[in-house]
Amino acid sequence: MESKTPDITFVCCIESGFLEAQTLLMLQSLRRWGGRWAQAPVIAVTPRFGPPLAPQTRQALERLQVEHLSFQAPNPYAWKAFLNKHYALAAVEERSTSPWIGWLDSDLLITDEPDQLFLEPGMDFRACPADGIGATTGPGDPMENYWREVCQVVGIEIEALPWVTTEVENSKVRIYFNSGVFIYRRSTGLSQQHLANTLKLFDARLASQVTGTYFTQHLLGITVAQMGLSWGCLPHSHNYSTGSKKYPQWYIPEKLRSAKILHYHNAMWPSFWPTFLQCMQDTHPAVATWLASIGPMQNHAALPARLFNRSLKFLRERKSSAYSASCSVL
Repeated sequence: MESKTPDITFVCCIESGFLEAQTLLMLQSLRRWGGRWAQAPVIAVTPRFGPPLAPQTRQALERLQVEHLSFQAPNPYAWKAFLNKHYALAAVEERSTSPWIGWLDSDLLITDEPDQLFLEPGMDFRACPADGIGATTGPGDPMENYWREVCQVVGIEIEALPWVTTEVENSKVRIYFNSGVFIYRRSTGLSQQHLANTLKLFDARLASQVTGTYFTQHLLGITVAQMGLSWGCLPHSHNYSTGSKKYPQWYIPEKLRSAKILHYHNAMWPSFWPTFLQCMQDTHPAVATWLASIGPMQNHAALPARLFNRSLKFLRERKSSAYSASCSVL
């Protein structure tokens, strides 16, 4: 691959509250440590109602040369935060001119140039099959019946799904990727179909006895298979999960040292910050020095915005509970 900046537009979500801090840190790490991807165009999307971003957040986006796209999607399930991703990508897919679109979750940290974050000729999609939580290994798996019903909802036979091998468990599962980082060819229209499939699943009101209600990450791989796209796997180094609850599992120094995109989840909040920072000092000392100058993650939203968000959270949780109660558990 050439050393020039790939022709890609990255997409992420941002909204008032803790996501402001997470998204800004992710974007700063991309600009600082992203290598040939560092100057790629980025669109940060706010696709649902809420308090406005803080003035300092808007200023930071301008400094980082990140476009902010804000709108209220016609989303009947706006209480579900993960649907923001689907509407954001579908909107950018319609307006972007880049051949490739890349999704970046807000709780990511770019620690080195993600040199595998590209599509080879003839390849339409690439993501990492990081772990098997929520996946199915086939007949006899507790998730198999749920997956079968989901496939029927979106119009594909479960037996038509290809197989991948997860990075963490080294298990063979039906096509399943962590959706925190992925890249695809814009001309495929993947995000439009992914959104349509996700809304069909929500309308069907299905829940898994293992993962609960409205678990939708599996739909990414299912949609790729349904559309007959050519796909490949990103290495674990391009979506290496961390977190306080999984600390004994993920802190393998040699693997963390090779990580170029760190999916840190809750590891950068104050309660776990000293441990996380020490891990980074042991494996990515330059990044750790930079992080130490910034400090742990904080919600810097003003009090009125916090109160507004608290009210929204209460209302959304009530809608979520009512939806859960109406679901069929498989």
